[in-house]
Amino acid sequence: MVRRHSRWLIVASLVAASVAVTGVAVATGPTGSVVSEVMGAGSMPSGVGFAATPDANTVVARFTFGPNSSSGWHTHPGKTLVTVKSGTFTVYHAKDCEARAYGPGDAFLELPSTVHIGRNETGDIVELGVVFFGVPVGGSPRIDQPQPDGCEIT
Repeated sequence: MVRRHSRWLIVASLVAASVAVTGVAVATGPTGSVVSEVMGAGSMPSGVGFAATPDANTVVARFTFGPNSSSGWHTHPGKTLVTVKSGTFTVYHAKDCEARAYGPGDAFLELPSTVHIGRNETGDIVELGVVFFGVPVGGSPRIDQPQPDGCEIT
């Protein structure tokens, strides 16, 4: 019994030490002033030209990013279409950590598996229109993700 307890104590100590040394990945949330307003959400019947997913909504929202603010690292449950109404919005993807800047009138698509962060790196306001596809009914269009290794953008 004492030997079994000693082994457990050693294993627990090693796990605790490895967590302390390596750290724990923690989800990142928005920073600065980020305001979202859901304009509407609803399900599409099949046969309207889009592949309708059972128990999933399409959510339309407006986002306003204050100066020097960010979305935090995240993904989405389905495809996401973003349009820039005003300002310059910069997006970084975990796979390469390279900046992609979008201005008024630009649109881009985020795929569900893409870990990314969106930032307003200016002193002006950024306004976005966003359509989230495949959002579980009652669920969130955003899934927080930890900061990726090798990409120090927050």
